[in-house]
Amino acid sequence: MCESLQTRLFGQVITVVLSMLSGSRGPSTNRLGSTSIALIIPIVILLPSAIVTTLISFPYVNAVTDNDTNVVVEIDAKSPFRGADGEIKLMGVVQNTGDIPLEIKLGVYVTTKTDAAATTVIEEAIPYSRILYPYSVSPFKFSIKSTDPESQTTLTGIGKPFIINFEKLSTPNYDGLVTLNYTNIPSGDNAALVGTVKNSGPFELRNVAVYASAHDKYRTQVDSVKSNIIPVIEPGQEMTFTAIPDPTSESRIEYYSCAGVDINPQMNKLSIDNSKVVRYDLEGPVAIRDLKYDNASDSMLFGVKHYNPDGGPLGIKVASNEYSGSQNPLSIMLDGKDLPIDRIATTDDGKVLTMHIMIPPKEHEIQIIGVSNLIS
Repeated sequence: MCESLQTRLFGQVITVVLSMLSGSRGPSTNRLGSTSIALIIPIVILLPSAIVTTLISFPYVNAVTDNDTNVVVEIDAKSPFRGADGEIKLMGVVQNTGDIPLEIKLGVYVTTKTDAAATTVIEEAIPYSRILYPYSVSPFKFSIKSTDPESQTTLTGIGKPFIINFEKLSTPNYDGLVTLNYTNIPSGDNAALVGTVKNSGPFELRNVAVYASAHDKYRTQVDSVKSNIIPVIEPGQEMTFTAIPDPTSESRIEYYSCAGVDINPQMNKLSIDNSKVVRYDLEGPVAIRDLKYDNASDSMLFGVKHYNPDGGPLGIKVASNEYSGSQNPLSIMLDGKDLPIDRIATTDDGKVLTMHIMIPPKEHEIQIIGVSNLIS
């Protein structure tokens, strides 16, 4: 399990040592809005043949407040190192401590120098989990060129990672959608994270990748890893994955932690018998569990919990291009009770039937009855 950044990392002080940089040790996302953040970040100076004595306190906490919600993302960056490809790796983890899913872009100020002048630019990276759900942690890693022979530039400074911008999302988190089976202990000569990922849900998954943080014997993160992309995993199918660290980190890795799966569910297909499917989508900052189709009641069933402690909206979209009726063919039950029509906002553009309901605080059970009515 991942430990909280607030309890595990607060007050930690790291000294950046140049020897780590001077040589290697071995060979559809639904968007709610966006905000841009401009920050001035101290630069860590990289002086040749010397020890850098600049002290950097971590975690670096970036708090952004807007009119709707308090968005807080914590960034814990570790000491940079030179990778096997000669580039400087700056890695760590980010944690979403707010109550809404986010898509985040990270940046870091990088200073290079030529004989003529010094230049500072922003290098960009995204967390290994494209969607950072509330209370979740994701690794990240920058790869920064230390020299450019063509332009005769040399890297002289790297700043602290910061948030360039973020977007609030209404993409649900499907709890229990995938099952990971792996060992935390590095495997093989390349100290890889290996295992299997199983699609435990009712619809296919696309472009799946597994990520994790690598740690040394002192529990310090020494690398961020992400597996090969698995194009498709069908319901019930289990696939193998391998996440390989940088070769310069292999000898230091004792275990992996915070393993997670990067998926991006969009309009999904729910099978209602061997030959028919219903296309649907759910929208809202919610956690969805145990989604399934029940043939006896012709219902889509799932549990739901809104990330906002006070509850909030849930959008239910069902493809309706084959339905020609004038009335809503579906009815919705919340915790076994019919929702009155005046509590369901419904629109139908001839292609998608959209229903909006309010989810009360805590966990609840949703039943959408009459799903097969949308299939001719």
